[in-house]
Formats: sequence, structure tokens, C-alpha cells
Amino acid sequence: MLGSHGAQVASRHQRLRRIAGIATLTAVVASLGVAPTAGASTSSVSTGQTSVALTVTTIDKPWYSVEQFYLGLVNCTRTGGWVLSNGTCRGYASGAYSRYVRPLRISTFISDRVARPYAKLLATRGLCSHFASGDPGTRLRRVGLTSWRWAENIGCRDGYASSKTAVLASHLVFQSEKSYNGGHWRNIKNSAYTLIGIGIWRYGSRTRLVTDFYG
Repeated sequence: MLGSHGAQVASRHQRLRRIAGIATLTAVVASLGVAPTAGASTSSVSTGQTSVALTVTTIDKPWYSVEQFYLGLVNCTRTGGWVLSNGTCRGYASGAYSRYVRPLRISTFISDRVARPYAKLLATRGLCSHFASGDPGTRLRRVGLTSWRWAENIGCRDGYASSKTAVLASHLVFQSEKSYNGGHWRNIKNSAYTLIGIGIWRYGSRTRLVTDFYG
């Protein structure tokens, strides 16, 4: 279902097992300009009588600090704390505002291979969809992750002064779903997921936030 702020998508297998795989669309804004792209460099290593050419691909993470900020937000809410409008966490790991669930661990692999590349695709093409390159389960399987326990939250939010404030705004929307047990909230609180990949990309005035939950 696609709305003004987001959408939800789930693994069919997970729905049957009552493990919701839900997806949200809301995201971050960007400053004007094209973000740098991933690159590769080549060097030669001597092994005595022969030389071996090595190609090293660098992973571009222009908004890595904001991705780390978002990890803090999602784990605040997940562990029973409450994210305030200024971005601080009240009651981290306390279970005071909702039941305690163990914090998600960041997966660099999922971030680098799934979440961030998809965020870049959405931003550069001006899309806000879970199905621009297969569904989330398909994208995970392409890189060898075959569990059916997955979910995806996507943020597509424009018009903010910075990516950080936009990500915070998106998370506050997700968190507000506690009152009716909405899909984004259920993803965050689902103990079946232990890992999260986070990707943020900005292109022109568009920013996309992609979070892939995996267990």
C-alpha cells in the first residue's frame, strides 16, 4: 500500500508465520548537488618474479554519520525508550515506553550491498517504492541472504534543512504508530529480526532512507 509518506511490504512466508515484513516510505532531504559515486583503484603488488594487479573497490558512504545516528534512534525505540523531538532518547533500554527488545546489530554487509545501493537508486531516479529492483527479499537473496525473516522501512521525506532532521522526522512518524500498532512500529519492535542494514542517499533535493531488517 502506497501513501503520501510510505508503503509497506512483507515476506509472504513471514505473514503466514505472523512475522510481519512491513515497509515504510518516508525519508530525508538533501542539499542540491550530485553525491559522489563509488569508485575503484588499481595497484600492482610484486611477488618476487611476478607482479599481480589488484583492484580495490571503495564503498562510498557519504552520509555514514547520519546512518549511525539512525541506528541510535531505532534502537532507542526498540529497547523501550522514546525518541524526543530534539533527537535525544529518553529511557534507552528501560522498557518504560514499550516492552524491551534486544537492540539490533548493524550489518555492514546489508548496508553496503543492499540498503545503501537501493537508497541511491531511489534517490537518483526520484522513486519511492519497494519494487524498483525486485522486492526486498529478492535484493537480499541476490547477495546470498536467504532467510525469509526480513522487513524493510523506507523513508522519502523532502524539504528539510538537513538529512539528520529529515531522518528524525521519519522516525518520529514510525514511532507514533505505537498507538495503533502500525506496520513500521511492528518492524522496529519485532524480536525475530536481529540485524539491520541502513542506507541513506541524497540527490538534488531528494533523499532516501532505506532500512532492511533481517533475522
